[in-house]
This record gives sequence, structure tokens and C-alpha cells, in this order.
Amino acid sequence: MSRDRATAPASPPPLLRVVVDDRVLLSRPGICATFGVGRATAERWWRHRATNGHPAVAWQQGRRQWWDEQAMRTFVDQLTAPPPARLDHDGETLLTRTALARRLRVSPQHLANLYSDRDATGHPRPARRDGRHLYWSLDEMDAWWQQHEAAKRASLTAVDRSGSGADLLTLDQAAAVLGYADASVIRSYLARNPGYFPRPDWTDPHGRQHYHRRTIWAFADSRTRPGRAGRRTPRTR
Repeated sequence: MSRDRATAPASPPPLLRVVVDDRVLLSRPGICATFGVGRATAERWWRHRATNGHPAVAWQQGRRQWWDEQAMRTFVDQLTAPPPARLDHDGETLLTRTALARRLRVSPQHLANLYSDRDATGHPRPARRDGRHLYWSLDEMDAWWQQHEAAKRASLTAVDRSGSGADLLTLDQAAAVLGYADASVIRSYLARNPGYFPRPDWTDPHGRQHYHRRTIWAFADSRTRPGRAGRRTPRTR
């Protein structure tokens, strides 16, 4: 004969806020509920209080800690607010990555990738850290970017500038103008990087794409990938 198991009483929900000396105080669960963050995030904020400005404990009841709600709101607002794009420090102009990306006309992610590979790219290190925000020297970044772009241009394949800009070229002919080994480089661009290679100027009834020579020249002047150089290997039958 089976016995009914006794059901343990449910734990009371955690207390989120209390009022002490006319101040509203939040527990850690209260911080999570008020600001919509997980417990791990709230604990990380507290661990890094020496550098991020997290408010001190306002009241402690046994092991339970409480923080002033207004002080926490000010802290979270400052923590989540976007950083100033520019700082003037010791006579030097410093910019965030986002501001640098706008200046250099690239995406912030592109700069982040170059920075993560800085041992190979030579990307400068930050000149200043403000909390969790990084700033780079404008002069240093401008000088590095010029060198980086010059090295990139030097790696590009040589372009055939002969002929008329109005000539219509097949993909194979366009590849030859760009100095590529074959049209597979262009096909790869079209398949894997939509928008990088220009749209065809004309598509014939059989679906073959054609480009004006001037379209290919314009692409050559703006390209950012070196492609693959070399001579086409004759096919054997």
C-alpha cells in the first residue's frame, strides 16, 4: 500500500526591496528584477566594483546585502550609456572604435577583427581605457591605417587597363582584366559575398553574365581582397 509523500512547503519568494531610513533598498534579486539582468550579470557588476563604480552595500541583514535603489539606477544608467565618441587627453585626440570606423568608412567589426589579429596586422593598442570602453590615438590610428591600406593595395593583382570602357566582357574576360587565374574567383565573390562584386551590365538569353570593361575597372579600384593571380591551366581532354 503506497503512502502519500508529504509535500515540502514552498520557499517564500525572495524579498526584492525594503525601505530603511526613508531609502528604498534592493536585494540582489531586486536588482535583477528592477534592471532586467540575470544573477550572473549582477554578481559580475559587484565583483568589478573597484573599477566600474558599483555602489557600496547600503545595509546588511545577516548575510543578505541591500543596495540603494537610486544609486543603483545612476550606476546602471552610466554603465549602459554609450561612451563619448571622443576624448581629449594630454593634448591628444582619442576615439572609440565606433568613431574610428565612421572615420575610416569601415564597420566596427572589421576594426575589431584587425585588432584581434594585431600581431599580424600591427593594429595599435588602445591609448586609454575608460571603464570598459577603449580609446585609440587618432594620430596613431591614421598613420597605421595609411600603411595598412598601402600594403593591401600592393597585394592586389595587376589590372589590364587596355581596351575601351564600353567593351562587354564575359566572366572569363573580366577575370583576365583583373589578373585572376580564372573566373572562379569572381564566382566565389558572387556566391559568398553578395554586394561585393558588381551586378552584371547585361545577361544574355542563355543566362551568361557580361560586364562593361569600365565596370570591372571601377571594381578594381575599390576592391579589398587580393584574389588569386596566375595563369589559367589549359584543360586536358
